[in-house]
Amino acid sequence: MLKNKLLISFIPAILLNILFLNAETITVNNVADLQTAANKAVAGDILILKNGTYLNNTLYITASNIIVKAASPGGVFLNGTNKITIGGDSVTFTGFQFTSGNIGLNSILEVSGNHNTLSHLNFKGYHAKKYIVIKAGSQYNNILHCNIEQKPKDAEIGCTIQISTSLTVPGYHRIAYCSFLDFEGTGGDFGNEPIRIGLGAETLNKSRTVVEFCYFNNTGLGDSESVSVKSQENIIRYCTFTNQQNAMLVFRNGSYNVAYSNFFIQAGGIRIKEADHIFCYNNYFEQAGIGSSSDAVKLDYVSPFLKEIHFYHNTFVQCGDIDLGGIGPQSNYWANNLFLKTVGNIMSNPNNQTTFLGNVYEGNPGISISAGMTRSVIKLSRNEEGYFSLSDSSVANSISATDFPPILSIPNIDIDASLLLDISGQKRPTAGNLKDVGCDEFGGGPIINKPLKRQDVGPIYLKNDLVSISMEKSATNDNIIIYPNPVSSALTVKITEPTEKIDVTFFDETGRQVGYFPQSQSSHSNNELVYSVSNVPNGIYFINFKSGKYLKTLKLIVQH
Repeated sequence: MLKNKLLISFIPAILLNILFLNAETITVNNVADLQTAANKAVAGDILILKNGTYLNNTLYITASNIIVKAASPGGVFLNGTNKITIGGDSVTFTGFQFTSGNIGLNSILEVSGNHNTLSHLNFKGYHAKKYIVIKAGSQYNNILHCNIEQKPKDAEIGCTIQISTSLTVPGYHRIAYCSFLDFEGTGGDFGNEPIRIGLGAETLNKSRTVVEFCYFNNTGLGDSESVSVKSQENIIRYCTFTNQQNAMLVFRNGSYNVAYSNFFIQAGGIRIKEADHIFCYNNYFEQAGIGSSSDAVKLDYVSPFLKEIHFYHNTFVQCGDIDLGGIGPQSNYWANNLFLKTVGNIMSNPNNQTTFLGNVYEGNPGISISAGMTRSVIKLSRNEEGYFSLSDSSVANSISATDFPPILSIPNIDIDASLLLDISGQKRPTAGNLKDVGCDEFGGGPIINKPLKRQDVGPIYLKNDLVSISMEKSATNDNIIIYPNPVSSALTVKITEPTEKIDVTFFDETGRQVGYFPQSQSSHSNNELVYSVSNVPNGIYFINFKSGKYLKTLKLIVQH
């Protein structure tokens, strides 16, 4: 059966017209004219820069509730020297590329306003100390579907995304669906981290930043920290770290932080240094921390830190060392973790302040543990997404311990403190003693969260599965036809070779899923769907079609 997933509520077009009565769509031919238009902009305006390459650009956006975008996603290259500042609120800045230039110690993009969205931006090989800076005191800014790639070794040293924090104003910023690829450098503490949240002097600041659904591949030569957390109350979740044994997710400074449901596959794992009250749970580690200075887990003791470090329901398969920090860490808990290692020791550097509860292991633990570790043949098997999960006869099923300290709760951020989901997004039993050991719950329905690949994230125009469609009467992509295109009243989607189920979702140019494509008609006999576009604003949209491992994206133009 065909099924349409339209989950996002919308403001009717008539209400938008009332709110933004004087709004305009303005197309300009150069950055100077874009600046003029931005100076005059009112709420609701859409400012469009004609496709092309523009050198040595300065742009200050102080208006609020406007969109500034490339004429087509990825069609505008802002190269040379750039200084782009967003001081307004609720500004969307989308579709631009930065692929050549050198601005030395400066940053390309700085945001000081609130509720702004930077989306579908591509930074590749650009010389700058930092690419994006979110200023302290701002709130609810989003960095979505961006790609940051190949920061040059000879660029000024600095992280590519800096989230600055405030002692009095939590940020609640979000970095999601972004890719970080192939950083150059010498590795170690080189200084070019992909993401840095806070600074060493900001360890008491509550940032409450969420980094989720991001993909990190081969960033370790830029720095040994793929994400460097130096503030409090942040969560790193649903991210995939791969092909980078020399880079780790690091809670460097600042307490009360969370790592939840991440994949560390042939990559450095998690390092914790000058921090307390860190919670790492539902994470998957496979061949993590092998053949480099990184570990699967490293508790890097500096007095008086590493108090209340918690690892719950994680799975470790054929990983490098798990370093418990030696003498110094206090009141640490390892509960309901799964360890499989056929060669070498699982753990090292023990301390007498670690409590083990409900863990299951296969292999040599490497340290003496009096209780809380059960040795057994675990029985794992690779699932359809390529990582190891429990079999129906595994000893780890439904035997979890429950007497460990509760998981941290961060205000206004959902962090699954009751462990109601496993790493795949499948439901766990409510009762703690019925949960399975490790990050995976046996059975439970379809896999929602899985190891990311490059094509799952980043700007839509860089994705391999994106098919660019010209403004023709109809367009075809394998077994899917959409017509007419452009469309003014009703859109027909025809599936010429139907599969069992195809999910259809609509996105605007910023990558935001939109719900104003109501399905007005469905004919399953000939596999046709009809959508009304009578109340859909003019613009460019993207339609995702997904069935199992099949994923295609088509571009649609709505023009009344």
